[in-house]
Amino acid sequence: MHIGEWRFLAVWVPLTVVMAIGDWLCRTWGVMTGVLLALPLGFIGLNLLPIVLSGRSPVSQWRLWLTACTLWAIWRVWHGGVAGVFAWSWIGIFILNSAAFVPSVCKHSNAWRLACFIIAHVAAIVAGWTFGWWWAFAGGALIAAWYCLAVLRPSCQWLGPVRCRTGEESILITIDDGPDPHDTPKLLEMLDRHQTKAVFFMIGKKVEAHPDLAREVLRRGHEIGNHTMNHPQASFWCADPWRTRCEIADCQEVIERVTGFKPRLFRAPVGHRNLFTHPVAAALGLQVMAWSRRGFDAVETDAEKVLERIVAHLGPGDIVLMHEATPIAEQVLEGVLSASQSLQR
Repeated sequence: MHIGEWRFLAVWVPLTVVMAIGDWLCRTWGVMTGVLLALPLGFIGLNLLPIVLSGRSPVSQWRLWLTACTLWAIWRVWHGGVAGVFAWSWIGIFILNSAAFVPSVCKHSNAWRLACFIIAHVAAIVAGWTFGWWWAFAGGALIAAWYCLAVLRPSCQWLGPVRCRTGEESILITIDDGPDPHDTPKLLEMLDRHQTKAVFFMIGKKVEAHPDLAREVLRRGHEIGNHTMNHPQASFWCADPWRTRCEIADCQEVIERVTGFKPRLFRAPVGHRNLFTHPVAAALGLQVMAWSRRGFDAVETDAEKVLERIVAHLGPGDIVLMHEATPIAEQVLEGVLSASQSLQR
């Protein structure tokens, strides 16, 4: 923010707090009580709110305050009066901040997808307000169903392009969740014996813990992909834009710093992306990759069942997903390598 914005907010935020408290007092206890107590209680509120809405940095602090003021504005905007004027002003401030934020996240691609998602929510709210809230609930249910399909299906292209096949005659083996001190050396030896190259999608914190293994993967001629910093498999699908960027950008920075190699491929944990994955990946020069064949080896401990799922319809151009740091990593890779070479004969 520039100095003019800081000065405006330094006045407008306290006025909003005092006005909101006074408005509530006037409606609850009467006009005289509200006028008399608005200023002292507003002063107390201004001293308590920074404790409740405290952020680790000025930016996070402002986001918390903006969120709180916007939520209050949405609740109060239709009641009119002075409070309505303040409410509309905060809705306008939120829109201006969003308009400034969206291009910074989506400047490379996919801004229209995010815009459509926001417009759909606005349309559902307007329909509910105009025709009854059952319309809003129905619209929300449809949006939720669309979102779940978009983020939970790894091959879904609705949020942006996802590479699921190689476009070539060869089969690409991809190995997630490394580097692992037990599995990585053994998998590398196995790949060398079969003269096959793979893509290792690595977790940033594991690269920091085992930097030599990451460098060895590159030395053997394989490629490293970005697999987020902490692999938040249970929550990445609903991560906010700042967390999404941190997970991807931090992993990118760690891999590049440790190995000198800048990844060009990104794979989301469990393949579950969110609204902000593609814009962030594009801004960092990353292509999102999923797979076309998987055996669920991260949860299945029977290597034969895993290989049956992968090999049954394995064909040219397939991208195979497997994992290291599992009890069956070696058996799965050996089976995939054998099947792959049988197809090439």
